[in-house]
Amino acid sequence: MKERYEYMDWLRVLAIITVVGIHVLSKIINAEAPEAWEWKLANAIDSALRWCVPVFFMLSGALLLTRKPDEPVWSFLKKRLAKAFIPLLFWSGVYLLYRILEQGRSYTVGEALTLFLTDDIYYHLWFLYTIIGLYLMAPFLRILVDRMSKRTFEYFLLFWVIFSVLMPFVNKFLGFDIAFGAGMFEPYIGYFMLGAYLFLYPIDKKHLPLLGVAAVLGYFGTYLGTESLTDYKGELDEFFYEHYRPNSLAITLFIFTAFQHLNPRLQANKFITSISSATLGIYVIHPLVQFYLDKYAGINPALVNPGVGILLSWTVIFFVSYGIILVLQKLPGTRHIVP
Repeated sequence: MKERYEYMDWLRVLAIITVVGIHVLSKIINAEAPEAWEWKLANAIDSALRWCVPVFFMLSGALLLTRKPDEPVWSFLKKRLAKAFIPLLFWSGVYLLYRILEQGRSYTVGEALTLFLTDDIYYHLWFLYTIIGLYLMAPFLRILVDRMSKRTFEYFLLFWVIFSVLMPFVNKFLGFDIAFGAGMFEPYIGYFMLGAYLFLYPIDKKHLPLLGVAAVLGYFGTYLGTESLTDYKGELDEFFYEHYRPNSLAITLFIFTAFQHLNPRLQANKFITSISSATLGIYVIHPLVQFYLDKYAGINPALVNPGVGILLSWTVIFFVSYGIILVLQKLPGTRHIVP
């Protein structure tokens, strides 16, 4: 029987709660003026949450890339791709229907197919496209992980940091692109591999305070950087919100490492395990829940005032989404669309 790591379930649950929070806050961040207190409050909260998606990729890397690469490639892909491609296909259809019925759009078959192939059906589905790409690479990355020494692995991660984490600053602040392509060091491949590295070579507990300081600096870098760039540009600038900026990496690294060290204290919990097994379903359905709760019940971040509305709508959207997925998981024939 495979060993179960409780910290992974807890991290997965915290990450999906955080994803819902980001999408609640985005309604304020994208609508309010940057000088408004509501915008500043939303930015202050959002700046602490940008670690959630990287953690999903790291957990996948920790689980998939650290096993012996003796499973045939097609056998590996057949099992993993079905878990991502079938939900992508189904929920793309759901959101296409939503855009037709609720947004008044109309599409020919060719236009709908183009939207599907270009990741433009709905904003949050990009995650499934990315995870499918990582699954395609996983059998080969597994071999790399199995054969690399710790030092070689660290060189890999160093080049990832250079190409994907630091190099975008050259374009943003100096105004030109460096011609060297990232190739193997694309942003989410790096997080995928970082999860495997930390699983194999956990950071010593004595370094947690230093990582915590870096995370705090990362938070203020996100908050102040977003506010400053937005003020300078005159409209929302999400450069520091990106998952692969140094500020986000610092927070992500601290949270992942902290939960690894909490593992001996974390007990098996049926409720946490249940939510953990529903995370993909919650992820794909929560934008619909968010829209219809606002439309029919007036539940949104501005309810009463953002100080109340953010937490209330965040909580309700999350638990309604979770409840719907629990029901769907019990229905016959649905295990492939909400695995």
